[in-house]
Amino acid sequence: MKLIVGLGNPGKEYEKTRHNIGFITIANFVDDGKWKMENGKWKGEWQESVLDGQKIIFLKPMEYMNRSWWALSQIANFYKIESKDILVIHDDIDLPVGKIQLKLWWSSAGHNGLKDIIEKLWTKDFWRLRIGVDRPLVKEDVADYVLHTFKKEEKNLIDDKAWEIEDQIKKFIAN
Repeated sequence: MKLIVGLGNPGKEYEKTRHNIGFITIANFVDDGKWKMENGKWKGEWQESVLDGQKIIFLKPMEYMNRSWWALSQIANFYKIESKDILVIHDDIDLPVGKIQLKLWWSSAGHNGLKDIIEKLWTKDFWRLRIGVDRPLVKEDVADYVLHTFKKEEKNLIDDKAWEIEDQIKKFIAN
């Protein structure tokens, strides 16, 4: 069994922001009509699927980014999913817009959602699908930058990479 987690922030105001690229990716990959919501035990939206004979749980934690660990750890513990079978999809300001990287055992690189997951799970031994959103020109503007929507040309660039993102998710599932 695999767990694929898209990081983001809940709420309409964050829907199309750079920080929500994990939610956007998950929503593009799975059937939008079959999400289950759990506000009590797991605080997330999830969907179970079978791909290539492998059972997959797709998760969108419905807590703010720095509390993503809660839903992830609850589901991983409930289904006894090992950390190496977890993929976290997230925005990355250290990569140019549209650059995609699949990595295992990587630092948080200052990403608060990842930092929190690593700290609470006590391991870095899980997969990351890093999706580049670029870096703002002024370092102090990072928080504001990731909470803004993509420019049209940036969105087009990411949309053009949908096949590569899907390919990387399938590579993780097959691994």
